[in-house]
Amino acid sequence: MGLKQTSLLINTATIVGVAGIAVEGEVVSQASLQLAMSSNGTVAAIDRLLTDTGSSIDEVQEIILVRGPGTFTGSRVGASIAKAIAYVTSCSLVSVSTLEALAWSGFLQSPADLRDGSMWALLDARHHEFYAERFEVRDRQLQPGSGAVCRDLDVFAEVRQTGGIAACAFAASVVPQEENVGGHDNTTWLFDMYPTCAGILAASQVGRREDPFVFEPVYLRTLEELFDHPTVTP
Repeated sequence: MGLKQTSLLINTATIVGVAGIAVEGEVVSQASLQLAMSSNGTVAAIDRLLTDTGSSIDEVQEIILVRGPGTFTGSRVGASIAKAIAYVTSCSLVSVSTLEALAWSGFLQSPADLRDGSMWALLDARHHEFYAERFEVRDRQLQPGSGAVCRDLDVFAEVRQTGGIAACAFAASVVPQEENVGGHDNTTWLFDMYPTCAGILAASQVGRREDPFVFEPVYLRTLEELFDHPTVTP
């Protein structure tokens, strides 16, 4: 009998992150990670997960990493840890975008029964700008959208007009009052939603196989835009 497929799931790209262990496509253990957590804290959390599941790092056959966009430091922490493990164990490294993982997480947890329509993923990019991506739901499966972009506040008007479900990796208080989200529009708004292990695992269906020697996290912005005056992508 062959070894069971063991996957290590890592998201440190968002304010609330997560690490988990999946065996044969089922999440068996997970731990929440906070933005303030150092790389040492994340490694310690992974070590506890392996111990709790009776696994060793050598048994991990695949790492599924949320590659960004997200926080600069957090994205680099996750990428560095994933690359180091892949170097040592020669396991596969698969990446999924933050917005893909967020969309799947919101879709799986939403109280709305959306069989067909739009699924939005929104992530705070600061300065009243937001990383956003729209996905299409077909037969209860998410189809990739047109790609992630950085948008200004007009994204909320488009979401309201389109309808569907919007998974937002930020609190409702982040949205300016004049945008009037929620209420009586045709959108189910899910605030304080962050990528879950189940969402990361689902997003990995279309994940990218990465070379750990050259892999870098995705920011969608240049370093100058991240740390100075961001501009909106057309």
